[in-house]
Amino acid sequence: MAEAVLVRPDRKFVDEIIASGGGDLKRCMQCANCSVVCELSDGQHPFPRKEMAWAQWGLEDRLVSDPDIWLCHQCNDCSAHCPRGARPGDVLAALRRHTVAHYAIPRFLARWVNQLGMLPVTFLIPVVVLALALLARDPIASALGLESEPALYAEFFPHWLLIGLFGSLTTLSFVLAIVSLTRMWGDMRAADVAAGRYKVAAGFLASFLVALKSILAHDRFGFCQAQAPRRISHLALFYGFLALFVVTIWATIDLYLNPVLGIAPRYPFSLLHPMKVLANVGGVALVFGAVKVVRDRSRDDKGTPSSGAFDWTLVWVLLGVGLTGFAAEIFRFTVDPAAGAARTLAWSVYFVHLVLVFQLLVYLPYSKFAHVLYRTVAMAYAEHTGRYRPVRKRSAGSAALAATPARPALGAGGS
Repeated sequence: MAEAVLVRPDRKFVDEIIASGGGDLKRCMQCANCSVVCELSDGQHPFPRKEMAWAQWGLEDRLVSDPDIWLCHQCNDCSAHCPRGARPGDVLAALRRHTVAHYAIPRFLARWVNQLGMLPVTFLIPVVVLALALLARDPIASALGLESEPALYAEFFPHWLLIGLFGSLTTLSFVLAIVSLTRMWGDMRAADVAAGRYKVAAGFLASFLVALKSILAHDRFGFCQAQAPRRISHLALFYGFLALFVVTIWATIDLYLNPVLGIAPRYPFSLLHPMKVLANVGGVALVFGAVKVVRDRSRDDKGTPSSGAFDWTLVWVLLGVGLTGFAAEIFRFTVDPAAGAARTLAWSVYFVHLVLVFQLLVYLPYSKFAHVLYRTVAMAYAEHTGRYRPVRKRSAGSAALAATPARPALGAGGS
C-alpha cells in the first residue's frame, strides 16, 4: 500500500497564482490532455498535469523546487487543446513569476518590478540614482584629476562614471542572482533526494554546456505548434541583446584596457566600424523582436499566452532601449556639441535611454528577463539528473499520441 501523504493546501498561494495569470486553474479536471500534447513533456516526468494538481492544492514548496515549470516554454499547445479552457501554459507562467519572487534577493524588488502599481517607483529609482551620479560627477572628477571629455554624451555623463555606476550595480545584482539560483538548485536537489529519485546522469559543467547550446539555438521552441512563430521574436530579442552587450564590453576594453596595452582607443566608433555595425544590427533585432512580441501577444486565439505587467514591462523596456538608442545615435552624428537647445534635447533622450538600460540590466534578476537565468539553471539540472529527454511524439503521427498514457501517475516524482 502506498504511504499516506498529508496535504495542507495553502489558500493564499492558490489565490496569488490565480491573480497573477492562472485564473482558469480550477477548471482543470486532470484529464492529462496537456501532458499528452506537450512536445517537451516525457513519460518519466510529465508536465503540466502534475503542476496543475499541485497548484490546485496550493503545494508551494513542491512547485518552486520543480524544474519542470522552467522546461515549459509556454508555447501553449496545452492551452489550445485543453477541453476545459484551464490554460495550463498560463498557470505555469504564473508559477514561474512566483518562483522568481520567491528566490529573489531582496524579494520585495521582484514584487515591485512586476506590479503595475509599483512601476512608477521602479522607474523613479534609476532616475534618482542617475541624477545623484550627475550631481557627484564634477566633485569626483575634480578629486580624481579627471578631465572633461569633449564628446556629446561623454561631456554630460562621462564614460568613467557610466561604466563605474552601471558596472557596480549590475555586478551586485548578478551576485545576488547567483545566490538565488544556488538556492533553487539546492531545493531541486533536496526535493529529488527526499523522493529517492536523485541521480547524476551528467557532469555539472557538461550539463550547463548542453543547456547553453539549446538556449543559443532556441531549439525547444521548435517543438511548439500553437505558438511556433514566437521562436523568431525570441531569437531576435536574445541575439539583439547579446550583440549590444558584446559591443558594450568591447567599448569598455577599448576605452580603458587598450591604452594600458599601448593601443590607441577608437571609441566612439565610426558608423563603419565593425562594432558599430554590430550594435546597429543588434538594435534592429531588438526593435524587431519587441514589435513582433507585441503583435504575437495581441492575437485573439486560444493558444495566445495571457499577458500582464510581468510580460509587458520587459517588452516595452526592450523596445524603448532600442528606439532611444537609435535616437541617441542620430543625435550624435547630427548635433553640434556646442549647440545649446539641440544638445539639451540629445542629453534628455540619452538620459531616458540610461533609465531604460538600468531597468533592463540592474532589474534583470527580478523581471521576466530573469527567465534566461532560471531556465538555464533548470535545464542544466534536468540534464545533470537525466530528467529531460524530449521525444517528438507527433513526428510518428496520431499513433504516437494514442500510444502515450492518457493519465500519467501523480506520485511525488510526477512519474
